Amino acid sequence: MFNRIRNFAGSMIWRPMASYFFLIFVFYVALRLYADDDVNASRAVLISLPFAAALSWIILKKIMQPLKEISEASREMARGNLDREIRIYSNDEIGNLARNINFLAHRLKLTIDEITEEKDRIRAILNSMGDGVVAVDRDRRVLLVNPAVERALNISGESIRGKDIVGVIRHYEFENNIKAALQNQKELTREIQVLTPDPKVYRVLFTPLKGTDRGGVVAVLRDITERRQLDQVRAEFIANISHELRTPLTTIKGFLETLLDGALEDRKISLRFLRIIDTETDRMKRLIDDLFSLSNIESRKVIPAREEVRMSEVVEKVLAAFSQAAGERGIRLASRLDPDFPVIVADEDMITRVVVNLVDNAIKYSQDRGRVVIEGGRSEGGEVFLSVSDRGIGIPEESLPRIFERLYRVDKARSREYGGSGLGLAIVKHIVEVHGGRIEVDSRPGLGSRFTVYLPVKQLP
Repeated sequence: MFNRIRNFAGSMIWRPMASYFFLIFVFYVALRLYADDDVNASRAVLISLPFAAALSWIILKKIMQPLKEISEASREMARGNLDREIRIYSNDEIGNLARNINFLAHRLKLTIDEITEEKDRIRAILNSMGDGVVAVDRDRRVLLVNPAVERALNISGESIRGKDIVGVIRHYEFENNIKAALQNQKELTREIQVLTPDPKVYRVLFTPLKGTDRGGVVAVLRDITERRQLDQVRAEFIANISHELRTPLTTIKGFLETLLDGALEDRKISLRFLRIIDTETDRMKRLIDDLFSLSNIESRKVIPAREEVRMSEVVEKVLAAFSQAAGERGIRLASRLDPDFPVIVADEDMITRVVVNLVDNAIKYSQDRGRVVIEGGRSEGGEVFLSVSDRGIGIPEESLPRIFERLYRVDKARSREYGGSGLGLAIVKHIVEVHGGRIEVDSRPGLGSRFTVYLPVKQLP
């Protein structure tokens, strides 16, 4: 429409004006000559020339100039400048044309603004989604990927748009499911493992695009890696707890059967068996008690008390409790707390348990005639820190990420030898977290370990 107006106005700027001028001039001269035989040609020309010029000037102002402005305005609108408005000179057909073009431009601008706003809203939703979204057309070429996919696969959405999906994700199972969704036009849900750049497990919903001429498939990727890891940890926990309970139960049952078969008559043997049964029973009790404690802390059934705790007194009490066990192996216990160690607001029983478990582990895994040191003060970040270090066997690097898991043991034989349940560090971690803190570990095999607890400094209201 804009092009027609432009071509029409451009062709009428000079030639129609000249033709109108000439025709009016000739018509007027002929009319005068026909009406009055005495009028000569020169006089007719002089008489008709002003009228022709006046009429041409009116045509220029009323028709040509408005059409020229309409043409220029329509050209700018075609280039995207929809804010340009045409001046309306009259209420005739040309004025109506200008008015309609202005209305068309206004409506078109509103429509474009609505489309742009909707597009921005959809883009913002896609960008804020935690799930990945990949859209491909019926030729399996990438139409869209959101930032979640870009981060997960380390790709750029702009650089891959229009490319074949095979060259982007490079996953045989993913490609096959897209083909199946395109062919069957049905939703598919699959679990897919992606190994690069990091091993991940995704639950992917493949949905065919319906109601569009181009067709295609939208794949929504939900990261379930953590869920699968939790399932694995849960399965390992069940297997470990079954093993931990089966071992003492088997021992107890074996000794009881031996006693029932006649060993009960031998007082010396029966007493030794009963002591072993008592030890195994205590170990099961500690394991079950630790499990209940850990479960209560994890489920927030135990609410920490808010009371002022002096760490120097807690450390002194714990060191006194372990002095005999450490002395039997020649292990020295030392405390290096800052004199101005701040008073913290926490649950004293829980904090005491943290220190007990850390010191107990340090003694268990230290070499004979070693040393266990407790240090504490204010960290650079303004928190309170308490560290327990030893010069023991240390922890292998591959075991560091798992030492806070329930029932995970680096040295299973030594842990059982000293009656460990494998839940101590898990309990420590959850107690620290429930107080709003964190725990870190630094360890090297053969050089020892250092566990550091960071707690926020709080005050009673």
